Amino acid sequence: FCKSQGVDPSSVTNDGQYVWVKKEITGRPAAEILAEILPKTILGLNFEKSMRWGSSRNRFARPIRWIVSLLGGEVVSFQLEDLTSGDESCGHRFLSPTRFAVRSASELLAELRSRKVEFESEKRKQIIRDEVVAISGGRAAIDEDLVDENAGLCEWPVAVLGNFDANYLELPEPVLVTAMAKHERMFPVRDASGKITNEFVFIRNSGEDETVRRGAEWVLGARFNDAKFFYEEDQRYTLDDFLEKTKGIIFQKDLGTVRERTERMVALSVKIAELTGANAEETEWLKSASKLAKADLAAGLVSELSSLQGVIGGAYARREGQPEPVCEAISQQYKFGKNPSKTALRLAMVDQVDKLVGYLGLGLVPSGSSDPFGLRRAATILIDLADRWGSSLCDYRELLITSLDCYTAQGQGFDADKTINAVEEIFKGRYPVLFPSFARDTMQAAMSGVILSPRIVAMRASIAAELRTDPSFVQTASRPLNLMAAASKKNEAVSDQFDRLGSPSASSALEAANKALAQLDALQNTEDSKGLTNLLKELQGPTNDFFDNTMVMSENPDERAARLGLVAKLARVFQTAGDLTQLEG
Repeated sequence: FCKSQGVDPSSVTNDGQYVWVKKEITGRPAAEILAEILPKTILGLNFEKSMRWGSSRNRFARPIRWIVSLLGGEVVSFQLEDLTSGDESCGHRFLSPTRFAVRSASELLAELRSRKVEFESEKRKQIIRDEVVAISGGRAAIDEDLVDENAGLCEWPVAVLGNFDANYLELPEPVLVTAMAKHERMFPVRDASGKITNEFVFIRNSGEDETVRRGAEWVLGARFNDAKFFYEEDQRYTLDDFLEKTKGIIFQKDLGTVRERTERMVALSVKIAELTGANAEETEWLKSASKLAKADLAAGLVSELSSLQGVIGGAYARREGQPEPVCEAISQQYKFGKNPSKTALRLAMVDQVDKLVGYLGLGLVPSGSSDPFGLRRAATILIDLADRWGSSLCDYRELLITSLDCYTAQGQGFDADKTINAVEEIFKGRYPVLFPSFARDTMQAAMSGVILSPRIVAMRASIAAELRTDPSFVQTASRPLNLMAAASKKNEAVSDQFDRLGSPSASSALEAANKALAQLDALQNTEDSKGLTNLLKELQGPTNDFFDNTMVMSENPDERAARLGLVAKLARVFQTAGDLTQLEG
């Protein structure tokens, strides 16, 4: 202790229970300490994307050109590579580039606004919304993601109204919107009926309106011209033609081509249709959607606008007269609309199950923050699909097994147990993220034995979260679970014949357990969490009475087996809330 504190043992104060030393540390000026801390603080900031510039060895979101560092109106001086901190800042780099000196934070912010720099992002967003509405007469389609992106690119946003050649309106609307919004960050303008027009709103950060307008119109026209070329080329082919071309597109080097993946998806779709109660017509829709889902990957328009995968396939399917549920499912396979059809949800299941089994079968498991194939997202989608679908879709295990069979038919010899375990591990990691309101140990209890059943996990978590507030109940529910675990390790005999219980309290507990089991299925099928919670609480009294008044591990083998059978039955009921022995405390 003395050595770590750098003191002589003779200076220690000892009261018989504790020892301590008194140290005096001379104070230093705050500016001196800040000068040491601030360079590390600046370079310690993390960004999703960073850069280096010039001869700089450091990385930051953008090149650092100056540093304002003040304390009490005085400069806190320090070096950051070749920059020295000071009291001078700069306004908008095009509209007001001259430097100015300040003495306080409030003065700095006031000066920035007067020099065309709006430093508050929320105010920039509101300016963008207001200007877009004003210049378009309220007809522009305002997308909040687009507002955020423009707000991050502009210091002093100004809206400009432009237009493009009306002949381009012949292109599918998703092409027009994607080229404008996603690629050029422009807001589309619609007419009173909601139909897209040949106008757009662009947000400029500098320059003159007319110059910026002409530049934006030229860039957008070039983008549309390319899209029009590929669109017209695509008209020469059907989706079946594109599907044939996917024989030359690799899905993954060890998993074959996109065409081979399509064959697996069609085979898997039949099983999904069966498990989700599809009728004959719905089954055919799903098979068609699964067959054509990836065909547009060979289309020229998708090669030009890759973000339109699926959307273009849906548009081309509609052009060919495919049933609307098929077209909608293909269009929404990567991103659902507000009310996706059952066929769309089923197709998403086909897509994600095949993807998970393929990559995990190869052992390409996500690690740390690395997930290059989006397998965690695939699991998240499947959990979300189970929630959207309803209680009729309880478990993904059978779908995973069918998918493994599809890979086996194509010559892939995956280890089934290892692959399914890998899927379970990813699901286990997603639940705490998707259900943040539940404590981690509550989720652990809920997942026990039903990891691939998202709706059951969610229901169990809700029940366990309420029951954990009653420690006496948790103790009661844990007793049969712990006892069965111990009996299993000792290979104890467990009987389902209860005529040898030999105890009134055991007979009462058996009656209560049978009554609970008779109601269990109906409550689980309707996902009645409150009803299940009440049912479990009603079993607490008879269970306690049984354990308090009956020796489970009787010397009589038949009696012991019967009583363990009763314990197993009680454990089965209590497991409706999950494995409550996982709860901490």
